[in-house]
Amino acid sequence: MTEADMNKEFPLGTVTLIGGDKPKLTLREILTRLNKVYCGHLGLEYTYIHDLNVLDWLRERFERPGAWELPAEHRKWSWMNLMRAVSFESFLAKKYGTEKRFGLEGCDTFIPAMAECMESSALNGVETVVIGMAHRGRLNTLANICLKPMSQLFTQFNPIALEGFGSGDVKYHLGTHAEKLLERTKKTMLVSIMANASHLESINPVIVGRVRAEQVEKGDSKEGKRSLAILVHGDAAFSGQGVVYETMHLTNLPEYTTGGVMHIVINNQIGFTTDPRYSRSSTHCTDVARVVNAPIFHVHADDPDLVTYCSKVASDYRATFHNDVVLDIVGYRKQGHNEMDEPMLTQPLMYKRIKAHPNVLSLYTDKLLKEGVITEAFAKEEVEKYVNHCEEEFKKAQTISSMQMSDWHDVPWTEFYSHQSPKQMIPATGIDLMIIKTICKAISTPPSNIEAHLQVLRAMDRRAKLMAARQIDWAMGECLAFSSLLKEGHHVRLSGQDVERGTFTQRIHIIHDQNRDKIYKNILHNIFPGQALYTVSNSSLSEFGVCGFELGYAAYNHKALTLWEGQFGDFCNCCQVIIDCLLCSGQTKWGRQLGLVMLLPHGLEAQGPEHSSARLERFLQLCDDECTHVPGTEPGAPGGETIEQIMTRQLFEINWIIANPTTPANLFHLLRRQILMPFRKPLIIMSPKSLLRHPMAISNFEEMGPGTTFTNVLPDPFVKHGNVKKVLMCTGKVYYDLIVERQERQLEDKIAILRIEQLCPFPYHLLAEEMRKFPRTKIMWLQEEHKNQGAYYYVRDRIALTLGIPLENVKYGGRPSSASPATGSKIIHKNEYDNMIAMAMSLD
Repeated sequence: MTEADMNKEFPLGTVTLIGGDKPKLTLREILTRLNKVYCGHLGLEYTYIHDLNVLDWLRERFERPGAWELPAEHRKWSWMNLMRAVSFESFLAKKYGTEKRFGLEGCDTFIPAMAECMESSALNGVETVVIGMAHRGRLNTLANICLKPMSQLFTQFNPIALEGFGSGDVKYHLGTHAEKLLERTKKTMLVSIMANASHLESINPVIVGRVRAEQVEKGDSKEGKRSLAILVHGDAAFSGQGVVYETMHLTNLPEYTTGGVMHIVINNQIGFTTDPRYSRSSTHCTDVARVVNAPIFHVHADDPDLVTYCSKVASDYRATFHNDVVLDIVGYRKQGHNEMDEPMLTQPLMYKRIKAHPNVLSLYTDKLLKEGVITEAFAKEEVEKYVNHCEEEFKKAQTISSMQMSDWHDVPWTEFYSHQSPKQMIPATGIDLMIIKTICKAISTPPSNIEAHLQVLRAMDRRAKLMAARQIDWAMGECLAFSSLLKEGHHVRLSGQDVERGTFTQRIHIIHDQNRDKIYKNILHNIFPGQALYTVSNSSLSEFGVCGFELGYAAYNHKALTLWEGQFGDFCNCCQVIIDCLLCSGQTKWGRQLGLVMLLPHGLEAQGPEHSSARLERFLQLCDDECTHVPGTEPGAPGGETIEQIMTRQLFEINWIIANPTTPANLFHLLRRQILMPFRKPLIIMSPKSLLRHPMAISNFEEMGPGTTFTNVLPDPFVKHGNVKKVLMCTGKVYYDLIVERQERQLEDKIAILRIEQLCPFPYHLLAEEMRKFPRTKIMWLQEEHKNQGAYYYVRDRIALTLGIPLENVKYGGRPSSASPATGSKIIHKNEYDNMIAMAMSLD
């Protein structure tokens, strides 16, 4: 259609779909005034889109006579996919009638839709598809889209053992990855479906981050032609869960885009048991997608031809315009929310109609038989072949006695997993002193072609002075870790709110020109020739979405260091689902290893309740280490292990690592250890605020030089041995408060202060070794957090076990219990602090 055609005027009398006071309207005006276009089984929403090129492209595919017609062979292929979908659900119902399956019946055309998306996307250059979806239709997708061997699926219905450690998970949460030869295009595609928890939409940002990581590694991050994210939603979840919006708003952000996400809604018109009129305020469940101008295709699930066609158009749109697109397959749900649920309790009228309604396969078969596309003999033969295949796989499943977690891995890390062992040692994390000097010089030298802010110049001047004294502060220690890993070929990505400069203007990795827009320099780029990519990006004001994105990013490449930083530590409250369901338990449930680092600024500094605590106690409570035996003495422990071997095994077996470091050197070693470990564990760091510029929180070059490594327990460098009466144990910045107060009271000969830098896994042996210097002393755990918060209840049991003393001998020092993490009153804060210090310095 030409520009002239669009500007032709039409009398209003010939237009029945709109009204207005103008006697005539141009074709362009008519089309843009139409809020929705409805044509039989198809409803299109796109007139909120203002790009005329997009509108013309969409109209060409829907408003041209005959545009929707598919060739006979294409329809026959759609029938085959639909037959598999329906037959699979029927087979499961027959064999496992009393089991939860979260069947697809009523929206069975979802399977042809997925197949078409993959075929069309392959023609557009896509080589990898990563799928995120909840329960509904997941087993069908695993079998018919991801080609998961049915025997492995069916074993999940049987009471079988799980090989290796871990809890496993229910069958409709698990993932897989496979290489698939597509039927129509004959192209090979890598397809993954990532394991997901019951928090339905929490997988959305994870999938997008996973795909972004692949695009970056393959040099495809600008357009995202080769890797595609497909997110499958339920109708109620799509409109009801905020992470959908948080993820969708990442779609066009430069360091988060994947070139468009395909959204497919399995719309059965009921959430759990709630009618749409009570579950959302918008007309459609998909209205949230309007915020990114995504076209929305509402398609009748009982019309496979239209579902297939719209899937093709959606795939082509994504490839052409690199934007999100939504396919809303509107059908019904034959059973209840799960097969054990009685839907007549809440939707009696709807389910009376559903029971009388023929399934889509019978409707489509009749249609294609009448039109001569298929024959009865063909249909009967194909159904029999598929059912016979299901039967063979079912019989095979009965011979399988155990489940292998590796069969359900959703990333192809086979070689990485195969070389893992708790006996592998972690190499030293120190680096050459010349490399330290090179990095320090680069990050303390203002760029010559950028007019930097005065505050930036001051920070660099401070760094230069520290470097001259062979010292580093916190931000320099972080830079040393990042840059040394970049030199060694490891991609580093740091994301979160204000991370480019740091919340406290301590990092300053991006220097902006003060007079020219979009002119800036990343100071960690090109320090070494041929170094890996460093990405540091201020994120949207989202924690749930962005933290999930970075988790997904970390899931793709085990050689990359991925970090998410909370603007303040307590902001992790907003991504608790990601932390609880995906991060801390991902390996136990799904065998998924992740090296994601969470940096959470933590510390009580009279800043009020919402900018103080990263809720250290919550992370510690989620650790899965036992506290019944000192490691190495438990039943079945390998004999003859060294302390280093035992501590490596602790790291191998723990679900995640929790640290509260107090020196730049220990931060440096922690971050490097994340990559140098022969396995991956999430790392939670209680990072500081006041320590970022604290004059005592300084390390020297030698502490990071060759042969050095992370120190789990830091001894007291100032204590005078011989007459120590009390040992204070602590973690984090409170150590520096205690050092100052002890010096003022001249108690260096009476009180020793030990720092536990890594809380989980607990350093039993190193603490015992250090405590041998102080026999028959009183023990107090001192923390700045309130008694019901912080590390006290976690460390108390472990200290007592380490030293072989009763629990009551580990005294508590700190603030009393409180519902709030911190006070907002400076007077109350000072009183609490004074009382805490009085407890710490008392020898009674």
